[in-house]
Amino acid sequence: MIKKMRYQFIFVTMMCISFIFVLILSVINISMTISSRSQGYALLNRIAAVSNDREQNPADAFPPDKIKAGKKDRPDIPPKEPVGGFDTFRSFSVKYNSDGSLQNIFYNEEAGLTEDEILSLTGKIMENPKPRGVLSKYLYIIQEQSEGTQIFLIDYSVERNISLRLFRTCLSIGLIGILFLFIAVIFLSRWIVKPVQTAFDRQKQFIADASHELKTPLTIITANAEVLAASGIENKWVQHILSQTKRMSILIKNLLELARLDSYTLPLQTDTFALSMAVKNAALSFESLAYEYGKNYEINISDNLFMKGDENSIKQLTTILLDNAFKYSEEKGAITLHLSQHGEKKILTVENTGKGIPKAEQERIFERFYRSDSSRSRESGGYGLGLAIAYSIVRSHKGHISVKSDESTYTRFTVTFP
Repeated sequence: MIKKMRYQFIFVTMMCISFIFVLILSVINISMTISSRSQGYALLNRIAAVSNDREQNPADAFPPDKIKAGKKDRPDIPPKEPVGGFDTFRSFSVKYNSDGSLQNIFYNEEAGLTEDEILSLTGKIMENPKPRGVLSKYLYIIQEQSEGTQIFLIDYSVERNISLRLFRTCLSIGLIGILFLFIAVIFLSRWIVKPVQTAFDRQKQFIADASHELKTPLTIITANAEVLAASGIENKWVQHILSQTKRMSILIKNLLELARLDSYTLPLQTDTFALSMAVKNAALSFESLAYEYGKNYEINISDNLFMKGDENSIKQLTTILLDNAFKYSEEKGAITLHLSQHGEKKILTVENTGKGIPKAEQERIFERFYRSDSSRSRESGGYGLGLAIAYSIVRSHKGHISVKSDESTYTRFTVTFP
C-alpha cells in the first residue's frame, strides 16, 4: 500500500510538472510563431508601400540607369538592389489585371525562383484569396489596386527557423530539467511517505502484538468453558461463551495472518508445486458442505498445472473464495470453481449464484473489515477479513484478483497468476 501511494505521488507530481512544461513551451512556441509572422507581414506592408510609391513616382524610385527590362520588357527590381532599405532576395510580387490576366512579375533573378514557381504559388493563393495568409514557407498579402490585384510574398523561413531553433532549445532544456526533477521527486517521495510508513508499521505491529496477547486469555477462557461444558451441566451461557470464543479465535487468527502477509516477517515459501492438486485438495473439502445444504457444486480443474509460490497460501486462498461463495449463494444455489491456463497465465475462477455485489462496492470489497452486506455477514460470522487476506496472498504471488457481479444473480472472483 505504501509503495502504491509513493508511485501515485510520483505520477501525480510528474503529470503536473509535465503539464506546466508543455503549457509554457506551447505559449513560447505560439508567441514566437505569431511574432515571426507579424514581422513578416510588417515587412511585406512596407515593401508594398515602397512599391506603390515607386509606381506613383517612377522617376524617384529608381534612377534611369538602375531600371532593367526583363523578358517581357517589364521593369524588374535590379539584382541585389534593396527596396526602401529591405533585402529583396526573399520578397517578390505578382500583379494581375482586373480581368485576372497576368500583368507583371516582380522578383530578383538571383533569389533562386523561376517565374513558373512564382505563378504556381500565386495561383494557389488566388484559388481562395484572403487579405493575408501563409502558404508553405511564404507569407503573403493581397492588395486591391485600381488597375487590378497585386500579391506580395516573402520567404519567412529565416524567422521560422529561428523559432524552431528556440523551440528545440527550450524542449531540450525542459526535458533535461524534467529528468532532474523526476530524480528529485523520487527521493522526495520517500520523505513524503515516511510518516505514513511509520504509522502503518506501528499499526501492523500493534495488530500483531495485540493478537498474540489476546491468544493467552482467550485460550484460558475457552479451556474453562470446555471444562464446565464437560461437567454434564446444561448451561446455555457456557455454550454462548464457547461460541464467541471460537469466533474470537478465528478473528485473531485472521489478524495474525494479515500481519504476517503485510510485514513479511515469515516469508512465503517459493517452491514450485502442483497448483492443480493444491486447488483440488482445498476444493474437495467443500463437497460435504454442498451436500449438506443441497447446493450445486461444480469443480473443473485442468491437470498438470504448476506454479512457483507458497502451496499453503494458495490452499488458503481457494478456501477463502469458496467459503465466501457458499456463504453468499442463495438456497439451493450453484457454486462453480474453474482452474485453467491461458498462455503463461493460470486463471482461477470461483462463481456463485445469488444476490450480487453492487458496483459501487466492488472496488472496496477487498478492504479490511469491509462487508458488502453487513447483516448477512453477521449471520455467517464474517468479519470482513477473508477477502483482504485473499488479496494479500494474490499480491504476494504477483498476481491479480478481481470481482465481477451483475448485482442481482451472480458474483465471480477471478485470480490470475503469472
